[in-house]
Amino acid sequence: MRLLTTCMAWMWLFSLHAQETYSLAECIEYTLKNHPSMGVYENNERIARAQTTQSIAGYLPQINGSANFTDNLKLQTTVLPAGIFGPQPAEVQFGTQYNTVVGVDFSQTIYDQSKIIGIKAGKPYEAMTQLQQELNKESLMYNTAIAYFQVLILREQRSILESNQNKFEELVATLSTQQKQGVIMNKEVDRVKVSLNTTNYQLEDVVRKEQLALNSLKNTMGMSLDHPLTIREDLDYESFSSFPMNNELALEYLTSFKINEQQVALQEINVKMQRAKYLPSLNFVGKYAYQSLNNDFSQAFTDWNNFSYIGLGLKVPIFSGLGRYSKLHEEQLILENDRSNFLLNQRNMQLNFENASVSVGTAYTSFKSNWDNLHLAEELLEVTEYQYKQGAVGLTDFLNDDTAYKNAQSNYINSLYNLMISQLNYQKAQGTLTEFIDTLK
Repeated sequence: MRLLTTCMAWMWLFSLHAQETYSLAECIEYTLKNHPSMGVYENNERIARAQTTQSIAGYLPQINGSANFTDNLKLQTTVLPAGIFGPQPAEVQFGTQYNTVVGVDFSQTIYDQSKIIGIKAGKPYEAMTQLQQELNKESLMYNTAIAYFQVLILREQRSILESNQNKFEELVATLSTQQKQGVIMNKEVDRVKVSLNTTNYQLEDVVRKEQLALNSLKNTMGMSLDHPLTIREDLDYESFSSFPMNNELALEYLTSFKINEQQVALQEINVKMQRAKYLPSLNFVGKYAYQSLNNDFSQAFTDWNNFSYIGLGLKVPIFSGLGRYSKLHEEQLILENDRSNFLLNQRNMQLNFENASVSVGTAYTSFKSNWDNLHLAEELLEVTEYQYKQGAVGLTDFLNDDTAYKNAQSNYINSLYNLMISQLNYQKAQGTLTEFIDTLK
């Protein structure tokens, strides 16, 4: 067991030595550069800009070239009434067998209220995609910090267990010498060895968990699992309590609040677009082309004659089978839901902030209490250990105080982790996560 622990520790130290050391800020910086979701949201921003361009294009001139060739296999027969070319009705055929037309069509929207409103929707849509990108960054920062803290806590726990291991090894060596000299009984040595073996097992377990947590951190950062990584251990834990706290929440600073605002604004535009479809639209149209009319296929592409026209096209919506009405009603209901959800989300944001405020205060009080209790238990154990070595107290007293010290260590680790997470949750709920992360560099 001892050999296995030693080997694992040496392998761990060797791997750490070969790895690049990352601070929390550097881990987050790596995440924001390499996480796959960043590319997805950047593409969403490009899509929004492309859609804005498409909406503007609908109000710009539309020019299209065309070429048509028609072979009238059998011309239509028209019956002329009697009296035009004689006393009897006459059957005649107008046109030529081959008809070729090459030209350019163009149109320009003069007035279309729905298109005008659609153009106005471009900016809020782009703004919303940018806010979604910002929200994704905040989520990546939060997830990276959580994973980073997990590794940090396990490393702190490993350091404590290594210290306990060294203490028990020294104590076993001392007691073994005393046992050989007949000063103490063999069962006392065995009882301390049991504590040493327990510590060795706990240390092995923490080493494994730390490696798993490190892999989780790599995955959160968008880093390959076989990429070497270690983190810095000089994080100032006092910063988790010294960052200023606000009693009131400014909702307008929250990214999620801004996104909800843009969603409502976009839906309001959708409703206006549907209303605008009841209004007439006016377009300017024109055509310039060349035409060739022949009954001989060999001459179908010769003897061109040009023609052109311009005009205005007015479209007045009258009846669409209740399609426009139902679509407008649908968009109005969606807007009503969006506004209701916006109010619900504001209440949830406020609730999250209140809960996070209480949690961080409770976590800090617990942390300070366990910190003081840890030092008190450590001092008490040192006295008991000295007295035990001097023969002033029995092994039972020493082991009882050692158990109390280990419980104090466990409580300290748990309260430290709770403080780190609760402070992170508070800063996220308050909308100051980025500023808080910057203080931990």
